[in-house]
Amino acid sequence: MKLGLILECPKGGTDQQVYEYVIRQWCPGLDFITLPAGSNKPQMIQNCGKVARLLLDLERCDNVLIIWDLMPPWGGQPCRLEDVTIILKKMESEQVDLTKIKLICMEPELEGWLLVEGKALTDYNAQLCHPHRVEKFTGKKLRSNSNEAKKVISKYLGHKYNDVAEALRIIQHIDSYDKIAKKHPSFARLKTFIGKIC
Repeated sequence: MKLGLILECPKGGTDQQVYEYVIRQWCPGLDFITLPAGSNKPQMIQNCGKVARLLLDLERCDNVLIIWDLMPPWGGQPCRLEDVTIILKKMESEQVDLTKIKLICMEPELEGWLLVEGKALTDYNAQLCHPHRVEKFTGKKLRSNSNEAKKVISKYLGHKYNDVAEALRIIQHIDSYDKIAKKHPSFARLKTFIGKIC
């Protein structure tokens, strides 16, 4: 089994760091490859059909997983149905076999599932502030159209959260992905999908 990943980030960006790490935790033996499709959500959606075709035809992937955030960093009125409709049209224009494509929209964004279970964020902050004690982060579930996740993390950490430098370091403190999956439906869909193909 070989999995192709399409993400809304530049090569080596936050999403690639995080999702590749998480997939390796769940399924160490899974063969997968990430191809850049753009530096942000609009670019990824525009290019996803061509990149999916490359992953299936040239890279010989058995499945392609597309993960994107519902809520872009600049805000606005997101619509998952609209995103899915456009993505599927891009796939059809490239004559991609849709049975090999899995779409997962993270609501509201990657950091949303970091917030629902507070232990990883608490442990990361404790590491930063050692030997001083830190207030426990109890967890927070955001609305699907909220773009407050990064602000919540920044407020708790006491400095501006840098996702490229810090997201993976926070995630490395997670001790139970099951707890997160119970509280975050789109993360649960990702975990279930990887479990099925592993």
